[in-house]
Amino acid sequence: MNPASIEAARSVAGSFAIDGELIEIVPLTRGHIHDTFVSTWNVGSHRLRYLHQHMNADVFRDIVGLMHNIERVTTHLHVTPSGADALETLVLVPTREGSTYLDCDLGHWRTYHYIDGTRSYDQCQDAEMAHEAALAFGRFQARLSDLDPRDLREIIPSFFSSPHRLDQFDQALAADRAGRASSCAKWIEFVQARREMVQPIQERLDDGRIPIRVIHGDTKLNNVLFDENGHRARAVVDLDTCMPGYSLYDFGDLVRFTAATSREDEQDLSKAGVDLELYGALVCGYLEGIGGSLNDEERALMPFAARLVTLTIGMRFLADHLAGDVYFKVSREGHNLDRACVQFRMVEVMEELQAEMDVRHILESRA
Repeated sequence: MNPASIEAARSVAGSFAIDGELIEIVPLTRGHIHDTFVSTWNVGSHRLRYLHQHMNADVFRDIVGLMHNIERVTTHLHVTPSGADALETLVLVPTREGSTYLDCDLGHWRTYHYIDGTRSYDQCQDAEMAHEAALAFGRFQARLSDLDPRDLREIIPSFFSSPHRLDQFDQALAADRAGRASSCAKWIEFVQARREMVQPIQERLDDGRIPIRVIHGDTKLNNVLFDENGHRARAVVDLDTCMPGYSLYDFGDLVRFTAATSREDEQDLSKAGVDLELYGALVCGYLEGIGGSLNDEERALMPFAARLVTLTIGMRFLADHLAGDVYFKVSREGHNLDRACVQFRMVEVMEELQAEMDVRHILESRA
């Protein structure tokens, strides 16, 4: 998919039910998948902003299903009581014809109300921020606990399945379309040595010990909007992967991004690892936010899920590197390999810290 231009965004903005005069539209450079723009409008004596996204139909091939899920989740969040500490919810702006998205010659577009007075972070500032982010994702999932997973469509089949991601890695390695396998043999062997890790969660899903729930599916720190004047979480965003899944995937992805000691694409692996203080804050915040929804087995498997999801994302990055960078956006040669290496180094560190990452140990140490 070719990147969308500002001119394209300006052209489609008027197709949405927005009153007023368009003042400007600028790109928002965040995320690996979609092209995002922010527009500013004069509406009477006020200025309002909106967020427009050119959806990547190469990645999300079922746009109808994608938008069905987002509409279903946002509607449910709007009508679900959440108390005085309520998170704000994304609000879709319909097209002038009343659709949730625009399908035109310039591609598939959607528009949200922009949540003003917020900012996002690519790297965690301190334990307070980690706790607040985990609290937000936990509350987000708790508010969706009574939404039947069967109401949502699996728009990317097996998206959260580690065995499936291992199969994809195997296929990319066998094909070696970009001729890169020989240059990353060390990391290929790293994955091969941990093949058995992908089974425990899947086995528990298969026999019902771990339930299927509606989950966020992309719990990176930068998918929480914080108040610009502090660390209070105001909203959870990027709902593309809200699908049936397992709660521990959300927790694992939260850890692998937020407790990281380096950038996701850091080239100096001596900086890559896991911050135990941030990890502890994530455990406590997530458990507080999700309340009593997790069963005993899920709680016990939280540190394992952190390792598994980190390994799984690393496999995805490495598979995309082997395939020639066809999924994730890259900005340099070897970008996906750098991302994979960071994930794998984090797995190594988590393996070394298993005792310290045990949930009971964390909770007892903070009692």
